[in-house]
Amino acid sequence: MILITSGAYVASEFQVELGRIPPCLLPIANKKLIELQVSQLRSTFENEEIFLTLPESYQLSNAETRILSTLDVNIVFIPDNFKLTESILYVLNTNECLHKNEVLYLLHGDTYFLNFNELVQADILTVSKSFNSYNWEVVRSNSQHALVWSGFFSFSSISYLLKSLTLKKEGFVEAIKFYSESHYLKQLEVQDWFDFGHANTYFSSRANITTQRAFNDLKIQDGVVKKQGKPNIKIEAEALWYINVPRRIRKYIPVLLDFNNKNSDTYYCLEYLPYIPLNELFVHGKNEVLQWNKIFDKIFEYIKASKAVDGEITDFLPINESIVNLYTQKSRDRFIQYLESENISVEKEILYRNKKLPKLKNILEDCIAKVINLKMIYGVMHGDLCFSNMLFDSRGDRIKVLDPRGLNYKNEFSLFGDLKYDFAKLTHSIVGFYDFIISGYYKIEEESNGSIQIIFDIDDRTQAISQNFINDFIIEEITVKEIMPLVVLLFLSMLPLHDDRPDRQKAMFYNALRLYFEYCGKTL
Repeated sequence: MILITSGAYVASEFQVELGRIPPCLLPIANKKLIELQVSQLRSTFENEEIFLTLPESYQLSNAETRILSTLDVNIVFIPDNFKLTESILYVLNTNECLHKNEVLYLLHGDTYFLNFNELVQADILTVSKSFNSYNWEVVRSNSQHALVWSGFFSFSSISYLLKSLTLKKEGFVEAIKFYSESHYLKQLEVQDWFDFGHANTYFSSRANITTQRAFNDLKIQDGVVKKQGKPNIKIEAEALWYINVPRRIRKYIPVLLDFNNKNSDTYYCLEYLPYIPLNELFVHGKNEVLQWNKIFDKIFEYIKASKAVDGEITDFLPINESIVNLYTQKSRDRFIQYLESENISVEKEILYRNKKLPKLKNILEDCIAKVINLKMIYGVMHGDLCFSNMLFDSRGDRIKVLDPRGLNYKNEFSLFGDLKYDFAKLTHSIVGFYDFIISGYYKIEEESNGSIQIIFDIDDRTQAISQNFINDFIIEEITVKEIMPLVVLLFLSMLPLHDDRPDRQKAMFYNALRLYFEYCGKTL
């Protein structure tokens, strides 16, 4: 039996960042920590049943319920006022199938190991080197580091563990030491230990578990992020954007520390910022609506600062040409490419929620026409202003933007463009729920009459956040509803880029139709 202890909420320092959540549900690399924990545990302890404690007052979302069901873990809700010792006693005493002679493996809910291969033995506790001074149980220390308990234990005698926890219920450490007096716990030093239980260790651990994409490579070391990859022109354009942005925007970007475009080794280096990306906050966090309103205010300030000032742009013609091609030709080319690959006719009329939509080609052209009719908002265009490229510093009350595009339609370096595009990219995260698709938090319904629908696993809080954005966010007198045709085009034009994931492609296609159905068009 494996028990993951996550029966209390994260510390108050974390609740400022992520809301009130149990530690096993902390976001790591666009997943929840429990997903990483169970994956590694299953690879070593194939036949062990896994139990997970959660606070009794915590309400699982539909997505979280589905994830935990897929992971096949047994959830035990613990009264909120229980100490760690009491929560373990609660699980052991209420488990009718527990065999007292089996080995119990215990993992703290805020702890992760890269592998458990050496830990398949009875009566052990893991220790690891720590260079921080937190409230860990210290085995020994010197001036450089301490050897501390690192969150994994095993017990050969559950009955004696029950006795230890009962007699020493005021303190987990005392209970474990009492157990070890009778059943000696061997200390195993583990190298690949990640502690997510404190703010500093959370961000340093995150830095070592980074999400890597097909076209680039991120390396984070000693407070520096090094980005390189192919094609070189993409990496170079990003660096040039950081170099050339006006001074008024610099407070919204990380510091560029190094840049090299000689030979074929193109890379740049930024300061590492210990903040959580907005996509992970939106999908995995429990931040209240008021905090999201504050985040939207900060994003608005950034876009406002990005607007071009008088005399900053001397030649509008190439900007206009590139932007119009981006909205028209690129949208047409990409969408047609997808339809041809799926053998779908541009003449097809699709039923969405049993309502017939216009022909696909007419949806495309209707959205293009509506976008072209909106005024240009000239400014420093980020080009990919989605949630995954924005960080929120809750303590400094500011946002930072990352991974600018820096290229125009012709793949030439360009600093300026149309801020409507950034507005649409932002909206495709908040109203388009792009990051919920990436995380798999949706379901598709296809009826026998051909009607389709995409439904997202979102709670009332997330829906309220999205609705507040729709109601209140306005850029240069352009509303969210007016920018929605461009959001539809974004989803249609990105379809060929996800041909490695047909399930994700279909979700994005259906989502484009949902957005058109709900915000843009008319049914037949």
